[in-house]
Amino acid sequence: MSFAAYGKLQVLILRWNALTQIEGNSFEHLLDLRVDNVISLFERNLLIYTPNLTRLYLHHNHLTTISANTYFPATLVRLDISYNPFTCDCSLAWFQNWLHTTNVNATPFNETLCSQSSFKEIVNLPLEAFYPGDFCGINAPLISGLISGSVIVTLLGLLIYRKRWWLNYKIFLLKLFVLGYKQQEEDLQANDYEYELNIMCQDYDDDWAHGVFRPALEKRMPHLQRVAYGDEALRISMYYIDAVHHIIETSYKTVLLISNHCADDAWFITKVRVALEHVNETGLDKVILIFLEDIPDERLPYLVRLFLSRNRPNLVWTEDHDGQDLFWAYFKKSMQTNPQINHVLPI
Repeated sequence: MSFAAYGKLQVLILRWNALTQIEGNSFEHLLDLRVDNVISLFERNLLIYTPNLTRLYLHHNHLTTISANTYFPATLVRLDISYNPFTCDCSLAWFQNWLHTTNVNATPFNETLCSQSSFKEIVNLPLEAFYPGDFCGINAPLISGLISGSVIVTLLGLLIYRKRWWLNYKIFLLKLFVLGYKQQEEDLQANDYEYELNIMCQDYDDDWAHGVFRPALEKRMPHLQRVAYGDEALRISMYYIDAVHHIIETSYKTVLLISNHCADDAWFITKVRVALEHVNETGLDKVILIFLEDIPDERLPYLVRLFLSRNRPNLVWTEDHDGQDLFWAYFKKSMQTNPQINHVLPI
């Protein structure tokens, strides 16, 4: 329906009919529009083709809201919205604010009551009693929900961080249960070697090896009876380098303890080189690195960084109880086999 064909039409009165919706370009060029009907929807751009409209009467309709950013001509001076069942809520806030800031004469407010679907405090009160600032400021439930959610996420993050070792340990056990443990390995077993385990460290870390690692190893893996600790196990009848070669070759596994003190110790770096050369010669991952503390990358010896770049076995010691459970779980797994390697280290 459009009245645009009536070029001189300036006043249109629509009363007592069955219209419920009107197309956006129906009122082009009108100056005075009266709709007394059962309209329930006022389209956002309904008046965009009536830039010269001065008076708009929408009383006695079924309007419950006015959509945000609805266009009203700048020439509008009279607006009658009385006797409409407006829902006085935050979706109508913009319109209420507009009514209080525009020069349009929008009286009488007292003949337009807030419907039952409005905020309960203003049901059946005149539209002029609706102050959006009292209801539609900061969304307290939303802000409260966001704060509560943030607190929960933060607490959950802290819990996960504190229990990270325990979670990693349980995940590790679950992976073993689901995936099993299959890996290509050598034919020889630990009993075929002179030593089941060889611990090599810098002199400064001897105390940790004997005071911390040794008691824990004896408690958790009591079946390991042939364990060599540091230089005390080297054969005194051999030259030092030859003795290092010999104990590495005759050990099922060699553990290198890595700390900040190792970085500048030439003899310890020599042990690392000999151990890695043995890995290349045998084609077996017989070496495990254990980091006793955090070490900056630039402090790590080149051979250690080279070892790590090939994803070789390495563990990190921690004072956390759950972290130690995870440490020993990985250590026991590493002690089960000497897997074959696919490529050598370029040393």
